[in-house]
Amino acid sequence: MRKIIIALSTAAALLTLGSAAGAQATVRTNTPHATPACGAQCFDLSSLVLGPHAIQNAYIHGDTGNGGKVGQKVNLRHASNSRPNEDFTGARVGNLSNFCGSLISSTSYVCVNYPGNFPVFESTWSPFGNQTSLCAGIARRDVAGQTVTLRPCGSSAATMWVGDLSHSVSQNGRFYTPWVNASDPNFSHPLVLTVDSGTFLPENQLKVQRLNLLSNHTVADSQEFTIDAGPAA
Repeated sequence: MRKIIIALSTAAALLTLGSAAGAQATVRTNTPHATPACGAQCFDLSSLVLGPHAIQNAYIHGDTGNGGKVGQKVNLRHASNSRPNEDFTGARVGNLSNFCGSLISSTSYVCVNYPGNFPVFESTWSPFGNQTSLCAGIARRDVAGQTVTLRPCGSSAATMWVGDLSHSVSQNGRFYTPWVNASDPNFSHPLVLTVDSGTFLPENQLKVQRLNLLSNHTVADSQEFTIDAGPAA
């Protein structure tokens, strides 16, 4: 499967998955984010609950950019421009219309509820800018509470994510949206990316939980995510 690396000069496409609700996304450049070697192709995923200085990280001993394998946990870690395990690139693999009915089940939540022109993305671990075959995903579909880990890219919908623009928010100049795992077959309350700030070894583990709608129809801050361009060192 050919992947198209998204230049982050136009990385708003990672968040602007359609024109729903007239959503507008901005991609910022802040220090410190990712490694300089990863360059402008890197992006930093952060959450509303922890703020922009805790970014996506592959939890691998030593943090040298080596030793990545299937099953290693993904968390949010304090951003640094000297940690290659925080280097991730965004690869657009197509639109929902390219995958619904094939790699993504036609009865999945995303195919039933989202239009076919919504882009599908994978978050590829790319230490020092060297793209690997490992992406952030889940081991089993339809299982809430499981940890997000490094999984084989492009082999199933478990490493594919789609934004839920209907529950997006803007705060402090950033656009946040829940990220729905494309493999989920649930007809409502889909599995979404969630940061668990109460974990240890590693802290702030990324998991998937059912979409947590609050009484005012907003989503819990732990399920709202944004991206920044990296690095800015």
